[in-house]
Amino acid sequence: MKKGFTLVEILVAVMIVTLLVAMAVPMYEKTVEKSRMAEARTLLKNIYEAKMRTLDAVERDTFTPGLFGFDALDVSIPCVNPSTGDKMSRCTGSDIYTKDFKYSLNVPAAYGSNSVCAVRRKGDNAGVTFLYVGDEDAVNGEKFFCNNGSSGGSCDAYGLDSTGAAWCTL
Repeated sequence: MKKGFTLVEILVAVMIVTLLVAMAVPMYEKTVEKSRMAEARTLLKNIYEAKMRTLDAVERDTFTPGLFGFDALDVSIPCVNPSTGDKMSRCTGSDIYTKDFKYSLNVPAAYGSNSVCAVRRKGDNAGVTFLYVGDEDAVNGEKFFCNNGSSGGSCDAYGLDSTGAAWCTL
């Protein structure tokens, strides 16, 4: 008696594995996007708190928004050069880039001049913007908002509803 598998048995096993992988990949991608969002939310909160500490340290009477950038904040941010993707030793300016997001300190006053925002740089959800206001919104009690942006990305990928307008752009 010969030992081994028949061609049909091997093909069935390969088909089962292929189906399992095909079902797992979308779930994996969704989990990765949620992980990126969790990282962005944490960084947005840290940037906001550093911005508030910096504003508390200056004379608000003579302060004009936009006078300082990320280099004035006491927060560590893994910024990269947007064109090359190389890590930078120091983040400067009012807009900075990380591997997946662009963060901005200057948000239009209509959305709260002390707010900070981020926009997804690449992938299926490129252009989706996020706003962190720090204080709870009077209408829905939220501190964090999402907008689908102009690129057709989706807040749904992050488990969020789209609200408001785009607060910052790529």
